[in-house]
Formats: sequence, structure tokens, C-alpha cells
Amino acid sequence: MPTVQQANDRNGIIVMNVLFTIIVITVVALRFYARHITRAGYGWDDWTALAALIFTLALNGIFLAATIDGAITGHSPVVDGWPVTIPLEIVAQKYKYAFQTTEKPVFGLIKVSILLLWKRLFGSSKRFRILCWVMIGITIAWTFAFFFTTVFQCGTRWPLNWSPIGIFLTKCIATLDVLTVFASTDIVSDLIIIAMPVPLIWRLHLPTKKKVALNSVFLIGLFTIGAGIARTYMYLVTSYDKENNPDFIADFTLCILWSEIEANVAMMVCCLPTLTPVIGKFAASLRTTPLGKWLPTATEKTHMTSEDVELSVASKLRRKQFSRLSDKETLWQEGTVATAGYSSTNELPRNNRTILARTDISTTFEARDSDSL
Repeated sequence: MPTVQQANDRNGIIVMNVLFTIIVITVVALRFYARHITRAGYGWDDWTALAALIFTLALNGIFLAATIDGAITGHSPVVDGWPVTIPLEIVAQKYKYAFQTTEKPVFGLIKVSILLLWKRLFGSSKRFRILCWVMIGITIAWTFAFFFTTVFQCGTRWPLNWSPIGIFLTKCIATLDVLTVFASTDIVSDLIIIAMPVPLIWRLHLPTKKKVALNSVFLIGLFTIGAGIARTYMYLVTSYDKENNPDFIADFTLCILWSEIEANVAMMVCCLPTLTPVIGKFAASLRTTPLGKWLPTATEKTHMTSEDVELSVASKLRRKQFSRLSDKETLWQEGTVATAGYSSTNELPRNNRTILARTDISTTFEARDSDSL
């Protein structure tokens, strides 16, 4: 196996961490704002995403502290092909234990949030609902299994968790194998979860372009899988090829770095499918600015999401000259006006998906003097 490229830009890593923190907070806030403006109500997928955000922020805090303390981007002295123990190695071991323990709930909660969202969007299919519940059960079991395996990797002899790497590898469980299995199953489960709604979308009665557009939203999750593959590669190279990669602290940096990237990208992907109302509202407001004249004009005024329909239309559909009826050349004009609206959310139970609509259509004949034309 080749020698991996080391990450040494401490300031760049700190900036990346701060940007990730700002972005994940923003996307989750926009997720809740989207639910508010569409009056869809908050679901378990939203609350699970919020819990995932809390753990992601904790993960980012651990990563930032490790970078500031020098554990990330640090290096181990190497003698005879083996890292020499220094105080920084013990610090790195402590941060590694805290990070790897915290990342398990992060990935688990994000996966469950996405599955609950799938169930909410595509729950009309009984088979799909059952599949979602099965995957939720598997994900919860997967999360607890690896969480407790990490917590008790050295039994209850807690100091061994941050002992020198040579002692840690001989006194604790085969953590390298556990990390490899964890990373591999993480990628497989992500592939299954992302692919789940694709067959349902292709069965919809929509133009092919719209089907491709919908699928592209879900396939953004491939970025998460890419980060997971990069992390797995780093695990394999740095763990099983110590001859070419003997610098423990530098290897620790690479593995933690890619875990950090994967967790934050997954947090963004978890919320992106819910942000359509916010994006639509922003695009509509942008067209009222001078920049709007450079934007394409929308051909459809109706804004729909997969869950919520908001209808507020008041338009004159037809207006034309009807006839001339007398010598005074009085013009009669026929017009049809239609208005429609949805019922107040107070009229129905919150969980009722029914939409009450009222449409009033009236035809008017208005006399106008020919001189006013």
C-alpha cells in the first residue's frame, strides 16, 4: 500500500471546522423554517435531525479542540519504524476515544432521520413503510452495537483507552478490525438508504426530466458515501501498512479528518430534501430585485412540495370584447374571475392530510363607454 499524504495545514482545518459548524446550524434552522412556512407541522424526522445536529456540534467541538491542542496535524517521532511515545500521543488517544464514541450517535441519528423522512414522503406504499421500519430497526441496532463496542473497547480499564498506541493495540480488543467493519457497513447502509426512494420516483407519472431532477436531490447523498470511502481507505492504509505509515499522530489526523467531513456532509444531505419551500421563496423574492430581470421567468406559479400544498390564487382568466349593441357604440365586456383558497389549519386535526378547497367562479358583464377605450 502507498504512503498517504499527510494533512499539516492547521489553520485551514480550523477554518473548515468553523465553516462546517455554521453551515450545519443554518441548514437545520432552514429545515424548521421550511416546515413553518408550509404549515406542515414538525415530524419525528425533524426532531431526529435536531438531535443529530447536537451530536454533530459536539463532534465538531472535539475536532476543534484536538486541532488547537496540536493532536490533529501533529506528528509522532519514528524510531526503527515505530512511533516513539510522547505526551502528544496520549493527548491524541484521548481525543480519538472521545471522537469515535461521539461519531456513532451522529451517523445513527442522521440515518434514522433520513429514513423517517422517506416514510413521511413516500408512506402511501405499505411495502415501503415496512422497509423503512426494518431499516430503522437495523440502523438503531447498528448504532448501539458500535457505540458500546467503542465505549468498552478496553473493558472498564479506562486509562488503557488513552495509553500509548503499542499498549493499546495489545491490551484492548482488535479495534482496527472493528473500525474497518464499522466504516464498511456505514457505506453499505448509506447506499441502501439513498437508493430506497429511487424506484418509487421512477414510477411516478412525471416527465423524465422531472424524475431525473427529483432523483438528483436524493443522489446528493453520494457525496457522503464518497467521504465514507475515503475514510475507509485511510483506515486500511494507515492501520494495516505500518511500514510505510508509522507516524501514528499523522495517521490519526487523516482518519479523524475524513470522519469529520463525512459527518458534516451527511448532516447537510439529511436536510437538503426539505429545503425546497425555502429555495422557492428565496427565488421568488430575488425576482423582485434588479437582479431578477436576468433570471428566467417561471412558467408555473404553483408551489408544491411532496407533503404540502399552499394555494392562494386570485386571477382574471379571460377578458375580451363581447359586442356592440346600439348606435351609442356601448361596449360590453365579458370577464370570468376565479378565486381559490385552502382552509385554515385550525379547521382540521393537525395530522389530517385532507385539503379543503373552495372555488368561486363568476361571470360579469360590464358596460364601458367607447370613449374610455
